[in-house]
This record gives sequence, C-alpha cells and structure tokens, in this order.
Amino acid sequence: MEFRVLGSLQVVDGGADLTPSAAKVRAVLAMLVLRHNQIVSTRELIDELWGERPPATALPTLHTYVYKLRKMLGTGGPATVVTQTYGYLLATAPETIDVYRFERLVADGWNALEREDAAHATEALSQALALWRGPALANLAAGELLSAQITRLEESRLRALQLRLDADLRLGRHRELISELKELIAIHPLNEDFYAKLMTALYQAGRRGEALEVYQNLRQVLVGQLGLEPSPALCRLQQRLLSANPGLEQPDLDPAPPSAPPAAPVAAVRPAQLPPDIADFVGRAEVVDRIAALLSRPAESGTAVRVICISGMPGVGETALAVHAAHRARSAFPSGQLFTELGGSGVPADPGEVLAGFLRATGVPPGEVPGDRDERSKLFRTWCSERQVLIVLDDAAGYAQIQPLLPGSAGCAVIVTSRFALHGFAGAHMVELDPLTGEEGLELLSRIIGPARLSAERAAAEHIVRLCGRLPLALRCAGSRLAAGQGLTLAKFAERLEDPRSRLSDLRVADLDVRTTFRATYERLGEPERSLFRLLGLLQTPHITMRQAGALLGCEPGHAERLLARLADCSLLSARPTALGEVHYAVHELVRLYARECLERELDGCAVAVPAPQAAEPAAPAGPAQPVEAAVPRERAVPAAQDEHCGVPVEEAGARPFSLTAPADCVNGTASHILGP
Repeated sequence: MEFRVLGSLQVVDGGADLTPSAAKVRAVLAMLVLRHNQIVSTRELIDELWGERPPATALPTLHTYVYKLRKMLGTGGPATVVTQTYGYLLATAPETIDVYRFERLVADGWNALEREDAAHATEALSQALALWRGPALANLAAGELLSAQITRLEESRLRALQLRLDADLRLGRHRELISELKELIAIHPLNEDFYAKLMTALYQAGRRGEALEVYQNLRQVLVGQLGLEPSPALCRLQQRLLSANPGLEQPDLDPAPPSAPPAAPVAAVRPAQLPPDIADFVGRAEVVDRIAALLSRPAESGTAVRVICISGMPGVGETALAVHAAHRARSAFPSGQLFTELGGSGVPADPGEVLAGFLRATGVPPGEVPGDRDERSKLFRTWCSERQVLIVLDDAAGYAQIQPLLPGSAGCAVIVTSRFALHGFAGAHMVELDPLTGEEGLELLSRIIGPARLSAERAAAEHIVRLCGRLPLALRCAGSRLAAGQGLTLAKFAERLEDPRSRLSDLRVADLDVRTTFRATYERLGEPERSLFRLLGLLQTPHITMRQAGALLGCEPGHAERLLARLADCSLLSARPTALGEVHYAVHELVRLYARECLERELDGCAVAVPAPQAAEPAAPAGPAQPVEAAVPRERAVPAAQDEHCGVPVEEAGARPFSLTAPADCVNGTASHILGP
C-alpha cells in the first residue's frame, strides 16, 4: 500500500486506487498521512474539517469518517488507523508515503552538494522532484491546518528545485538550463534566485548581453510592482557581469557541450572537532542504536532541531557514549561537527565565549566576531541555517547555559551530556545511563588487561567488577592499575579493593580518579543536601526512602523527600517508583563510600568517629523503617592521612559544631543518636 500526497491525494494498493471519494474523509486521511505514526488530536481534525464553528454532531461524524478509513484500509494490513487518547494515529511504514521518500532524496542530494559531488546531487534531487505529480493535495479543499502543510510541501519542492539547478550549474549544464529557467521565471516572476541562475547560465554560455538584460527586466518588475530595487547580492552579480569579473567562469564560446565540468570551488570551512573515539568502547548497544536512529533520520522542514540529552551518575560514561555516537553519525552531518566542554561539574563555561570559539571554527575572522553574546548566537544560527551540523555539548551545567548554543535549523542536531537533570528541555530525547552489566564490565576489563589474563583469573575479575560497582570509570582505573602493575595479580588487587576505607584511593591512576569525579558534583550541592549526602555513608543497604531519610535527619518526610530529589537530580542517587507509589532511592556503592569519607572528614574536628564502613548488602525490598547504626562518640580522630578522602583540606574546611539529637527510628541497626549539622 502506498500513500501519495505530492499531487492529488491517492491511496494505491497493488495497482488498485483506494482513494476515498468523500472530500472530508480525504481531508482526515491527509492529516493522518502527513503526521504518520504521530497522534493527530480530535480537536485538530474537527478544526480542519469545520473551522471555528463545528456542528453539534462533529464528533460522531468524525468517528464515522474514521470507521470508513479503517474499512478501506482493511485489517491486518500494512497500515491501520489506531485510536489513541484524544486522537488517532496512522500506523504505517514511512517508506509507504511519497513525501517521506522525497525528503530522504532531498537530504541525500543536499549532503552530496556539501561533499562537492554534484553528479550524485543532481541524480538524487531529480528523483525527488520526479515524485511530484502536480500541486500538493490538489484534490482537497484544505482548511487552515492542511493549507499550512501544503505551503510547507511546496516550499520544500521549490528548495529541492533550486538545489538541483545549483548542481546542474556546477556540472556545466548552463545551456540546458536556460530554457527551463526562463519558464520558471514566468511562473515565479519575483524569485530573484531564478533570475540570478539565469544570468549566470547566459553568461557562461557566452551571452553576457542577454544576462544583463535579464537583470534590467527584473528591476522593472520589482520597481513597478513593489517599489523595490533588486537585492544587494543580485546587484553584486550584475557588477561582476559588467566587469567580466575573473571570479566568474569565463564564457564557453564553443557551441558544443563542455566535455568536463568546471573546476570545483574552494571547499568551505567544515569544522571537525570531535575528540577521538574510544577504541575499547563496550556495551550500550541498544542506546547507541537509538541515538544513531534519531540522528540519521532526515530532517523535516519546519521542525525543531534534534536534541539528545545524556545523563547519569559521575563516572558512568556519558562523554564516552556521546563521542562514540557522534562518530557513528558524523556522515549524516557533512557540514561539520563541533565539540565543547561546558565545565558544568566545575566552573561553568561562558556561553558567549563558547559561541566565539564556534564562530572562529566556522571561518569567521576573529575581528568580525560580535562582542555581544546574543549577536554571536544569531550569527551562529545564521551559519547553521543552510547546513547540517552536529554539535556535542559536554558536561552542561543547565538549560540556561545550553540555550544560546542551540542552532535553529532542523538539519542540525545536538548531543548534550550532563550530570544534572535538564528540566524544561521541551522536545529533547532523554537518555539516562546506568552502570554496565556484569558481562560488559568483564569485557571492558578484558580489553584493557588482555583476554588471556582475564581468563586465567576470571573469578577474581568478576569480583573486581562487583567491587567497582560496574562503573566504567572505576573499571578503567582498575584495569589501568592492573595493566601497569608489575606482578600485580587480579586476586591480589581484588583483595585490596575489599577494604572499603582504601577502595577509592586504589581506583585512581594518572588523571583518572573516581573520588575527584564524585567531589566535583558534591561541591555543587547546597549545605542541606550535603548534610543528607554525608549521612548516606551510614547506610549498609543500597536503598533509602523519604521516611528513612527523614529519620536520619530528624525532619519531616516531605523535607527529606525534597532533599532526596535534589540528590537524584545531581545523579548521586537513582530514583525508582514502587508498585505502591512510594519512591525508593538507591545509592551506588562507591558513592556511599565517598559519602562516608565526607562524613568522617566533617567529624574529624569533633574527635567523633563512626564505625568502619561495610559493603552494602544486596538490594532487597524495603520494609518498615529500622534503626541505623550511627555515630557513637569515641576517643579517636580520623588520621590526617585520610583527609584526602573527602578532598577538602583541614585549613579550608574548618571545624563546624555538631549536636546530638534525641534517639530516632532510622534504618539499619539499633536506635542511636543522630549527628546533624
């Protein structure tokens, strides 16, 4: 079955024409086809069919039209109308719709022009234009919504025609184009682009006088009808024709067609700023395929730029995934790829400075970069408007930092990574990363230390993966330590990692440091969130609820829930709803160890210590709140050598007074006193 809208609306199945005869049924079908696999609301359909004054029977009449469409399409076929909440959806393969094939071919031709492959471009664009059988939806009495869609389709057709003419001119087919361009000017008497192409074609055919006459004819039309002079670009072209500017190709005075296309112009600046892909990238196959599908789909005219937001806990590999996915999709963005680190987990970068760097990378001379941030943003969007660019914004601090950096063209796409929840990002595709699976963790370790070594001590390798919490950064640190350590066996290293007090110190090599990654996020927290985060180090299970957090803090559950939600927004906790409607928050084992270090650092000035940390028990369904084994005063101070665990020097942190509250029901252990700032 095939749906055709590039001309009269048609439904064809094996040569049989199934097009509805009733005008309003055709209008409903056209709305569903143009928004295939998307919900079209009942309100939109009624507005299209009856405008601002629908009859009282509009809804049941619409149901009748949908029933007729379902009867026409049949059951179990390649296309069907699905009832959704407040609307309908046409479920069908996109390839069955001619406008989808048209847009794919136009995108292919556009990419070929960007690659200076004019021959492939003209072939693809000619195939796209051949799909048109006349004016779009010519057999419909379109209402407001369909009229807007028809305008969009006709603009797309005109743009495809202009691109095909550009490709033909690059191939030296100026003689063949002269008559076609004259006909197009008669149909579109105010389209300056067609006049410019005709002037160029006449000049290249050795007919400079006629080319200048075309300019005078256009000027008479514009002045007579609109009171306007030709555009500055067309005026410059006229001056170049008058002076036989050497920048234009010299006329070919040989009446025979040229044997070879003219020399290609100098390629425009195409930034390629993506960092190198990671050779030992493992896992994430489903996520990578999903991102690749979003990036490779053809852009639709009039739609927003595609944005993909990747988030997850510190060290989970957001940047690695973004770079890997960007390399997979770079062929779909021939105009270039831009990359920047926004410093969201440290000192956030100024969007204005980032824009200045982008503009310089696109070929704008430093002296022509505007001083105002908004003007830089407008210039950047202008550069992107006719291009297909992929932009990777790494480690974003929030939506306000990202918004000035977004292009306005649907041909572009943006990948954003952040450790913080990006609320209010309408239309963005959200990807939340979890740690690797056990098998993926083993594969990553194997690629770093070698498969033979891992096979020889597989049990120890599995233990290392568990102790690293399957966190990619931790596994990379562990693998690097093992690869560099002379004589260090996997069993010996696993034994060292079993000590929770030194585990984070062992997961550090060169500039890779799990503790530093956690610290960057911790230092962005407010003091109430820090207080709760530190107390999470007392937990001996990975789960906590708002009621248990309230018991830890000695506060109302509602206040505790808000603090837990903020920690989850910073990816220091993960939130999962339960069947009973209560939210359970989970803390990663390595995050819990870091929270313990921060708690010990806070207690250091009070000569109060907490019991030695223990590994978190396996996850289990949360039951009634139980007491916590909390801090008990003892005559022991944390050794100075452990100050690095929290990453705050003694002279900077200072000792803050702590108070002991009354016993409270908490989690994990016996009733005890709870420390609070």
